[in-house]
Amino acid sequence: MCAGALYGRAEQAYQGYGSVALFSDRFIEELKFKCDIVSVVSQYVPLVKKGNRYFCCCPFHNEKTPSMCVNTQGQFYHCFGCGASGDVITFVMEMESLGYVDAVKLLAERAGMELPEYKADAEYKKKKDRQDTLKELMKDAARYYHSNLMKKEEGAEARAYLAGRGITEEICTRFGLGLSLGYDQLQGYLRRKGYAAADLRDCGLATGDKLTDAFHGRIIVPIMNGMGDVIAFGGRIYRGEQDVAKYKNSTNTVLFDKSRCVYGINFVKREKRRGNGFKNLILVEGYMDVISLAAAGYFNVVAGMGTALTPQQAREIRKLTDTVYVCYDGDAAGRKAAVRNVEPLIAEGLDVRVVSLAEGLDPDDTIRQEGADGFRKRLEEALPVMEYKLKLCADAYEMGSADGRAKYVRAALKVLAEVQNAAEREVYLGIVSSKSGVSVNTLKETLVGVRPAPAVKREEDAARPRENRLVAAARFVLNAILAREEHASASDVEPEWMPLPEQAEILAFVRAHPEKKTGDLFPDGVGGGELNEVLNAERDLSSREKERQYYSDCVALLSGAYDSARISELKERFKQLADAEERRSVLKEIQRLQKKAQKKTDQKHSQEARWTESNF
Repeated sequence: MCAGALYGRAEQAYQGYGSVALFSDRFIEELKFKCDIVSVVSQYVPLVKKGNRYFCCCPFHNEKTPSMCVNTQGQFYHCFGCGASGDVITFVMEMESLGYVDAVKLLAERAGMELPEYKADAEYKKKKDRQDTLKELMKDAARYYHSNLMKKEEGAEARAYLAGRGITEEICTRFGLGLSLGYDQLQGYLRRKGYAAADLRDCGLATGDKLTDAFHGRIIVPIMNGMGDVIAFGGRIYRGEQDVAKYKNSTNTVLFDKSRCVYGINFVKREKRRGNGFKNLILVEGYMDVISLAAAGYFNVVAGMGTALTPQQAREIRKLTDTVYVCYDGDAAGRKAAVRNVEPLIAEGLDVRVVSLAEGLDPDDTIRQEGADGFRKRLEEALPVMEYKLKLCADAYEMGSADGRAKYVRAALKVLAEVQNAAEREVYLGIVSSKSGVSVNTLKETLVGVRPAPAVKREEDAARPRENRLVAAARFVLNAILAREEHASASDVEPEWMPLPEQAEILAFVRAHPEKKTGDLFPDGVGGGELNEVLNAERDLSSREKERQYYSDCVALLSGAYDSARISELKERFKQLADAEERRSVLKEIQRLQKKAQKKTDQKHSQEARWTESNF
């Protein structure tokens, strides 16, 4: 999803509270005054001042030339590349993956402001209070498990197992490792602290009518979100048990969504706040790899929470680094997962390198057999993604035989068919040529048959007439909103629906400053020359009713175009996904959007039928 859509979600969350005043206007005004947007944004990305505005490379999409503008007068940001927009609160919401209330809380803490009681509707407050209760429960459970591990006798065997893997008590404390001693001790402890049985079930801590500890008999790994809240647990056997899963993890709960969680990211953020920023991150398969590498002195390590890395997880990683070393297990499954999971990282614009481990070894085994220096050498020898894929092709065949080299060439050319840049493709063709003995010219000729034929007509040329319609529709809608027509509201449209980034900037400013009405009240530069186009858009349609109807049609056109593009984007993503759960989720969203589009079509036909009946 593009960053404009990211902003859309944040803005929807922000605007979704509607008339419910979570905090007083005076408090939010003071908060924004004390948390100047320039000072906040500069904590995440370097800014360059140009006049009364600042520019930076957008943290929400990949770019080399700065296109995000931070406006000091309007106290908002806007990216002219991807359309991301908002104020200081929405920026923190996106960068820290927080809800509105938590973002306000974080900013208030930074500004030294006491957070007042917020006023919310009963349903919202009930949900928020419920989450707070469950978070407190999970924290108490983590403390209880950790105390078990530290008990002199009861935790001795588990500590010995961890020590054998090089995990010291210091590392146990750093990661909050714990121990489940049995089936019913945890729930007894938590019930005595006043938590209800439903609380334990909702957190995935207990199962069955008797509230059996879901992780009984296992070493416990607390899983935390980016803010350091315990949201789930993982359990690892340590006594050599047979016929049971080596690992057991929490299922999705009210607090935990594994598709969004990146294990270890809270520790990386903590190091960053302490000034120990890292130039890169190492991505491994599981939390035990993170812990084992930390024991060897590597603290820039994170892990996904499943076999498939999701776009949401890739986006979280992108907020902390530009370079990722993917270090998965040195077996067929690990190599396959590495190739699959580099794609969402590349899609986020990250520089990705893949680490090769010895056959059958995972990062923990590598540390124990080769030492920290040996692992460091593996990192130094990491390959860019395309070179790694070509290496896998070479490793798969017997290069000493003609048949093996021929099979290697076929496999390698399929890989190179993905490369769009001609110069880059030629470099890799040289590598294939040197390994196979086939000339670069012959490889080029063969590659033509592998690569998809270019479209006769450029897609952007075909889309231009529709784009012009969308630009005109957006201008009409924005003009009506700025004129405060009774039938027009900034909540009718979303910034990501706007075809031009300048139009998205205008809408973002209107939403952040609902009191603004005409162009001369906008700070210099907002919307650029597009603001004049919006203010001068033709809206005289001979009657108020026709103007109202045309406004609705324009809103529907913008919404429909966005939904159509979103469906196409999701269909492409669906083709690339391997995880069954993710495929179901994406398919469900496609079906929802298709039903929405069909409903609009049916409504349009119904309106046309009524018009025909009334006029003929």
